[in-house]
Amino acid sequence: MRSQRERMLRGVASAVAEKGYASMTVADIIVRAGVSRKTFYEHFADREECFVTAYDEALSLLLAAVTEAYEQPGEWPSRVRAAIGAFLEYLSREPEFARMCIVEAMSAGDAVLDRREAALRNFALLLDAGRSFGPRELPALTADTVIGGIYNVVYTYVRRGQTKRLPKLLPQLTYIALLPYIGHEQAAQELD
Repeated sequence: MRSQRERMLRGVASAVAEKGYASMTVADIIVRAGVSRKTFYEHFADREECFVTAYDEALSLLLAAVTEAYEQPGEWPSRVRAAIGAFLEYLSREPEFARMCIVEAMSAGDAVLDRREAALRNFALLLDAGRSFGPRELPALTADTVIGGIYNVVYTYVRRGQTKRLPKLLPQLTYIALLPYIGHEQAAQELD
């Protein structure tokens, strides 16, 4: 049963990466998962529930990887770099899930958009820890703005099918993430 469920979750990611959320059908999922329609409906009420479940699973794995990287010992800037690196590596390794979570989630309805917003807020909280490093009080929206910018860059790469190139963005995205908190000179060290 678990294997069938996992295959269906991979199947939905594959189908949505190929066809887009709006065009994906239950038939697309079951063909890719190698299960019957009856088996599909034993696990999920419809394609939306299957998509939301796959999104939740992928997001959970992604957040775990980012959090684990961030919680390693070290100075805050190196922990931010590690977290961004984990984010980019995960998406690079899982291009179908990257497409599902980053691009297609935008058209999957309010339940997924709410989850997306919560995930982005979790990433912003990691950056908010840097507020104590700044020479002055930063606006409350600093972390949200930085995360939104990073998300937009990643979105563009994923939408264009360039997920394998994401890890190469690590120095630049780390610089952008750190700049408001520690200034140009220290953040520029991440470009080297």
